[in-house]
Amino acid sequence: MPVLSNNPFTVAEEIIKHINVDIIVVDFHAEATAEKIAMGYFLDGKISALYGTHTHVQTADERILEKGTGYITDIGMTGPIESVIGMDKEVSIKRFVTSIPERYKLAEGDCKLNGVVFEIDDITNKTNRIYRINT
Repeated sequence: MPVLSNNPFTVAEEIIKHINVDIIVVDFHAEATAEKIAMGYFLDGKISALYGTHTHVQTADERILEKGTGYITDIGMTGPIESVIGMDKEVSIKRFVTSIPERYKLAEGDCKLNGVVFEIDDITNKTNRIYRINT
């Protein structure tokens, strides 16, 4: 399968054309929410579900797109609640205030679990329901 570009949109489309499976779930690891939303619309109807990762903050925009693709911009993180994306908050704040690189340290304390469950119809391969997990 030739990859024609480094553009994630065209690469995803090319990969999908060359795989022979019924259900396709995409983890789109991107910083910007706009990139994730655009990719969801771009792949709507071509895949069963798409969830975004990277920002570690769960979004509340889970939905089924027009052509049946389940979607959420970011599933969130699993890790310490009192933290900056799982890292010690004091170290993170120091890095932002001083602009001096400092080794991140994993935060401690009570943790949370974020995620999503897509209920996918195994006849149509489309998403019927989405359940956001935030415990």
